[in-house]
Amino acid sequence: MKFLTLLAVMCWCFLCGQAMHLRRQRPKPLDSPVTWNNLYVMTEHAQKEDKHHETRLFPVFSEVMLKEEGTCCINTMILDYYLKHILHADDHVDKYPQIRLVRSDLHRVAEDLKPQCSNSADHAQVKKYKDRYSAFERKSLSLDARNKAIGETIILFHYLFESCSARM
Repeated sequence: MKFLTLLAVMCWCFLCGQAMHLRRQRPKPLDSPVTWNNLYVMTEHAQKEDKHHETRLFPVFSEVMLKEEGTCCINTMILDYYLKHILHADDHVDKYPQIRLVRSDLHRVAEDLKPQCSNSADHAQVKKYKDRYSAFERKSLSLDARNKAIGETIILFHYLFESCSARM
């Protein structure tokens, strides 16, 4: 009898856990080929104009790190920084025609993910990215730093795609 009760409790816990994961849907733009294409065109253009190929602003995450709990939130907080400080202005629309479409999709991703990530804004990786961007911005022209970051947006989107599964 105790075994059946234990088995029933374990099954119930398993089903509840699976149901929780089903409630957390991935943001649709992460799986949209249109978003990926717009992002690719925008970042490719920025990368062609990049004069600092030896510099990388975005932190490197291994495949293992991308699967760790919390990595989605780290990337979401970096995305929030991108939206507020890099992709926020319309002064680049002539240079990057897809920027409005990409920004709209990235806003949607951020809006879907941020409520689950309130404690990640001060994470070391987020701070490290902000520091790298600020240092590069001081070292080079502000437009070069923004162009570099726009060129690396596809890395951020890839990291979000890999780390933000339905089972965040």
